[in-house]
Amino acid sequence: MYQKSIFLSFLLFFISSMFMTVFSQTNNDKEQRVAVFKNGTGFFFNPMTLKAEKEGEQKGKFIIKSLPQALFGTFWFYTNGKPISSLKSYESEEKTESKKSIDISEMLYGNIGKNVEITLKDNSEISGKIQDTNLQTGMIFLETTKPKVGFMVVSSNEIKLLSFSQKPNTEYSSIEKQRIIEVEIDKATGQENVEMAYLQRGIGWLPSYLVHLKDDKKAQIVLRAELVNDAEDIKDATLSLVVGVPNFKYDRLVSPFVSSQSLESFLNQLNGSFGNADLNPIRRNSMSNMITTQSIGAYESMDLDLYGGGGDTDDIETGSQEDLFFYTKKGVSLPKGGRALYSLFNEEVDYKHIYEVELAQNNGYNVVYKKDSEQRNDVYHSLELKNTTDFPWTTGTAMVTQPRKTKEGTVSKTSDPQVLSQDMLKYTAKTSKTMLRLTVAPDIMVKDNEQETARETNIKQKKIVYDLVTATATIEVKNYKNKEINLKVSRTITGEMLKTDSEWETKKRPNYYAINPVNDVTWELKLAKGESKTITYSYQFYVRR
Repeated sequence: MYQKSIFLSFLLFFISSMFMTVFSQTNNDKEQRVAVFKNGTGFFFNPMTLKAEKEGEQKGKFIIKSLPQALFGTFWFYTNGKPISSLKSYESEEKTESKKSIDISEMLYGNIGKNVEITLKDNSEISGKIQDTNLQTGMIFLETTKPKVGFMVVSSNEIKLLSFSQKPNTEYSSIEKQRIIEVEIDKATGQENVEMAYLQRGIGWLPSYLVHLKDDKKAQIVLRAELVNDAEDIKDATLSLVVGVPNFKYDRLVSPFVSSQSLESFLNQLNGSFGNADLNPIRRNSMSNMITTQSIGAYESMDLDLYGGGGDTDDIETGSQEDLFFYTKKGVSLPKGGRALYSLFNEEVDYKHIYEVELAQNNGYNVVYKKDSEQRNDVYHSLELKNTTDFPWTTGTAMVTQPRKTKEGTVSKTSDPQVLSQDMLKYTAKTSKTMLRLTVAPDIMVKDNEQETARETNIKQKKIVYDLVTATATIEVKNYKNKEINLKVSRTITGEMLKTDSEWETKKRPNYYAINPVNDVTWELKLAKGESKTITYSYQFYVRR
C-alpha cells in the first residue's frame, strides 16, 4: 500500500509538472487552464484571488466556498511563493445562492418577516407574520392576528392561496451545510492570488474524422473534437485536448478532502479499487460507440470546406510532452452542461484501395487434426491511409465520402459528396499507415483449405509426449472486378512456418509458455481483371497426446 501511495504521488507530480510546462507559454497567472482527456477526466488549473471576508478577520486566513470534485490524490494548492501554514476543509452552515421559488414552502421561506393572508383548502383564512418555514417538512410558523392573536403552525400541503400586502420575493436563499476550505498563508496580505490544481471527472472530448476521397490517390482528412463539459464552468481558458491517457489509477475516487464521505466508506472504495473492472485495460481504453453528424456545404474543385461547425484550424496550437500530444486552443469559454465542436486539423494525405481478408486461425491444440472442406471468406474493401501529417491520429470514428458523379461519369462540382461508410480509425503514429474498412466486396472470391500431410508420433518435450503435425494449406483467390486490385490475405497460425510458393511476411508473437510459436502471416497480391491465383504453404505444430 505504501509503495502504491508513493508511486501515485510521483505520478501526479510528473503530470502536474508536465502540464505546467505545456501551459507556461500563456504567461498569464490569472488564466484558467484545462487539459482534457478522452476518458472523461480533465486536469484543471484554476487561479483565484482570495480576500478576507470580514473586518478584523484573522490575518492570512481565507475561505473558499466553491469546492471542485477533485479525484483522490490529485488536489494541489499553489501560492506565489508564500508558505501555506494550514489547509483544511470542514462543513459549515452557508447561505446558498438565490433560487426561484417553485412551491408554497419556498415562497413563504423567501418572505420570512412579511405579513401574509392564507386561504386554506377548507376555505378558512389565517392572517399574520411569517416567522419561519421548514423546507424539508413544509411546516410554516406564523404569528397570527386572525382568526385570533397568537402563534400557529400550518402545513404547506393545506394551503390553497397566499395574499401579500407588499410585493413578495419570488426568490429565496436557504442556509445549508456545505464543505468549505480554510487556507492560512504565512505573511499574507488582505488579498492573495492562489491557484488550485486538480483532476476531476465529467469532462472529455470525442474525436471524429471525415475522410474525403478527392481522387484515386489523395484524400482530405479532417479531425474534429466534440468537447463535453459536465464538470464546471470554463471561462476564457487555455484548453488542451490530450491524445493519450496517463495512468490515473484512482480516477473513480473523489478525494475525501473535498467530500463529506465517511472514512469507512472511502477506505472500502479504496481497497476495492485494486483488481476491479475499472482497471481492465480493454474497458478503460475502449471508446464508446458514437453517432456523429457532419455539416458539409457545397464545394468546388474538390477542396471541401470541412469544418463541421468547429471553427477554423489556424488558432489550434500543437505540442507534445513525454508520451502525450496536445491540441491547444486559447480563449475557450463553455458553461457546465455545454458542448462545443472544434476543428483540429485539415490535411491532405496519400491513400490507396486495399482489399483484405482475414482467414480463420488454425487450431494447434487438438490431438486429431483435420480440415479438408473449403472455407469461403468475406473480403473487405478498405483504405490504406498514410499519416504524413504533423500529428498522431487518435482513435476515433471516421466517415468516408467521395465526390458525387453525374450520369455521364464526371464529377459533380455542385452536389454534396456521397457518403460511403463509417468505421473506427485506430491510433496511427506519424509516418505510419492504418486501414479503414469500407464495405464487403462480394466480387472477390477467397477460399482456403488445409489437410494434415504428415505426423511424427511420441515426441518427448520436457517430459510431455507430443505428436508433430505437418499441415499443407491452399488459398484460392479470384478477382471478378473489371479492374486490377491489391489483395491482402492475413492469417494467425499456431506453429512453425515451413514454406510457401508465394512471398509472405511473418511476424512471431510472444508465446513464452507454449511449445508452439504464434505467427501473424500476410500475403500481398496484385490481381488483374478476372485473374485467379492459388497459394500453397505448409507449417508444423506440436499437439499433446
